[in-house]
Amino acid sequence: MKQEIMLEKSVSTVGQWTRKTMCAGAILGLGLTMGMTSVMAAGQGSGQGAQSHGFGSMTPFSRVAKIPVVRVQGQIDYRATYAKARAASLAIATYVARIKEADTLGSDVIKGIDWKLGGTDKTCLETRVCSDEMIDHNVLMIPSPDPIDPTDATYVETGVVTKSNTKKGNVVEFCNKKYAAMAMGVAPIVDTRKLVNGWAHAPALPCEVSVWNDDQHIYVDMLDPSAIFTLFFSDVLFSADMQDPVFAEALYAMPPQVKAEIVAIIHAALSDFDPNTKAMDQKIGPVYSSIEDIVEVVAASPLQSPYLHMVYTKQDGGIFTETESKTVAQTIINTMSIHGAVDENGNSTAGKHPTVINEDGDTLDSILSTKSSWRSARTAPITIPGKNHIIEACSPKYAKMAMGTGLYHVNALPCEITVKIIDGGSKLVISYLDPYFMLNAMFADISDADKAKFASIPGAINDDLQKVVAAALDVNLGIALNAPTRKIINMLPQQ
Repeated sequence: MKQEIMLEKSVSTVGQWTRKTMCAGAILGLGLTMGMTSVMAAGQGSGQGAQSHGFGSMTPFSRVAKIPVVRVQGQIDYRATYAKARAASLAIATYVARIKEADTLGSDVIKGIDWKLGGTDKTCLETRVCSDEMIDHNVLMIPSPDPIDPTDATYVETGVVTKSNTKKGNVVEFCNKKYAAMAMGVAPIVDTRKLVNGWAHAPALPCEVSVWNDDQHIYVDMLDPSAIFTLFFSDVLFSADMQDPVFAEALYAMPPQVKAEIVAIIHAALSDFDPNTKAMDQKIGPVYSSIEDIVEVVAASPLQSPYLHMVYTKQDGGIFTETESKTVAQTIINTMSIHGAVDENGNSTAGKHPTVINEDGDTLDSILSTKSSWRSARTAPITIPGKNHIIEACSPKYAKMAMGTGLYHVNALPCEITVKIIDGGSKLVISYLDPYFMLNAMFADISDADKAKFASIPGAINDDLQKVVAAALDVNLGIALNAPTRKIINMLPQQ
């Protein structure tokens, strides 16, 4: 199998789609208002404008807590503050990994099942016996272009951020089997009725919480579930199921409940970590104030979707097994290299790709963008309900560029790829979060200068990731596959 990497470009039809949504407004208005009302009822709403729109303004990011920095004789201790931010992220992760929240927070708060720390092994997930090392390893660190200590002598003298002085944002991933099963169309929303296209939304999971600092505070931010659901599940919003108020109410009750539970866990963990932690509910990032805003950002993306789905079949016409599906995900990880991996001499191998891609002996690095240094954030994929296997890819080069627009964007990283068997096993689909959509939807608040600077970056990321996958399947997998075709799922109102 040889794969031509080509991103389909399409002319935006924003005006057409926006007009089409007007007839859906009555249907969606009910559900969206219910969603915002549920937020208020859960005690999470700020009360500022949330009920002034039928839609309810929302942002992809939500600031849920603020922790004091470390000061010595009135002056901030930058490195101690940076270490405290890391410790705060580990306190949250440890609570999620080791504590049964329903017992500590009560069934009136945790209405689903207990939350788990993303990336941990089976023993940790099932018994909550999780080592400090495992918890530490599964709190991701995303690099930024900022210095940990801006008073560092080398930085002051040269303006260059050294490896030892690079600030990173900490990302904790929350997983919940019940809510994930509902989002993936595995478990019903009402009676036996499930979400349409459930598997296709897998790259939008899991739920992410970040901890990072500047010289004023340590911040705890999260992806806002209501906004993320609206942005990444727009096909569900425009489905026939939403014409049923019972289904719509049940569906829109889920994201605010997810947020309420995650926020309660964060506050419980931080109350012991630092009693001076301040609870917040602040909207961060681009603001979406109407259903037309959502339609516009989806329609304006080249694929008119947050996702790129590529479907593979076997050359012998055979059926994919679940073992093969997971092997595909692991092979992609191994081809990309793994964050934290070292060789026999203790030297880092992350970002080094030994895979030979042709008869001339060229390695994968030779066809990837310069200094992209792609690696997997984890040694193994995260498997969520529906047997969707999630791979999290990170390039320090592109991460630093993204974080240069503001560290609160850290929850939009890393890049996610998912592997899933569909159609009874006859097809295997590999899905990507589309970088163009991510820039348009999650970074819409950045400056015009940054938008111009980043114009070519989504294409480079898209090209890199598809080349990594192509190399994994062509060179390392050992299963003969046909060239892939794109599967299109309409994320917009029907014309």
